[in-house]
Amino acid sequence: MFQQLLTRIHDTLDPTLPTPLYLQLKQLFTNEIKSKALPHGTTLPSERKMAQALGLSRVTIVKALAELLELGLIIKRQGKGTQINSPVSYHLAHGGFSSQLQKAGNVSNRWLVRERQAASEPIANALRIPSGAIIAKIKRVRLVDNLPVSIETMYIPEVYLPRPELLEGSLYSHWSEQGLFPDIQDYSLNVHMPTQEERTLLEMKELAPLMRIVLTSRDKAGHILEYGHALCLSDYFNFDFKVKVIQTP
Repeated sequence: MFQQLLTRIHDTLDPTLPTPLYLQLKQLFTNEIKSKALPHGTTLPSERKMAQALGLSRVTIVKALAELLELGLIIKRQGKGTQINSPVSYHLAHGGFSSQLQKAGNVSNRWLVRERQAASEPIANALRIPSGAIIAKIKRVRLVDNLPVSIETMYIPEVYLPRPELLEGSLYSHWSEQGLFPDIQDYSLNVHMPTQEERTLLEMKELAPLMRIVLTSRDKAGHILEYGHALCLSDYFNFDFKVKVIQTP
């Protein structure tokens, strides 16, 4: 991949232009990052290798990388080298995962559980239904361009998802077709250290904390539609909020 990329960049650089080569290089890398040709988390070759492949001085490479670092498009990690930094912005008040991340790439699911079961007492309390009532449980790994980015586990009263095994894509799109729309969502965020199973599901090469998001959704009548949590790669997402400040005397 890098050889083709560097060849493309090499063929595009033009030393006859008034724009310095390091700024040309910065812009070309920026274009590749924004087009997702260089995905988030990609490790770049060493400065020496890039200089050799592009026929540029190492000083030019260093200056271009410094520009990208200032823009936040790359980060330098101890022991990992220089990596592309283009996390996805996810606004907690702007709808479901599928609809928001379609712009980031091809969204897909790796289903782990789609079944009906009796609600345990803690889950029943969270859903405000009797303990032992039948609910739907869905658990899936969410992927963007085949990259696992989160593990989602949700519990839903049976009336709102009577046939969980038939759910294929977006839960919110499915509900929309039924005339059902979440109105208020309560979130809780905390840091979670993944288990070995979770690391395997997310294809994590190294141990790193995940962001754990606990969600409760209600309709306009106040009925709880879902309760559950998502474990998200903390370096893949930027979680955005918009709040109204309550003035106190």
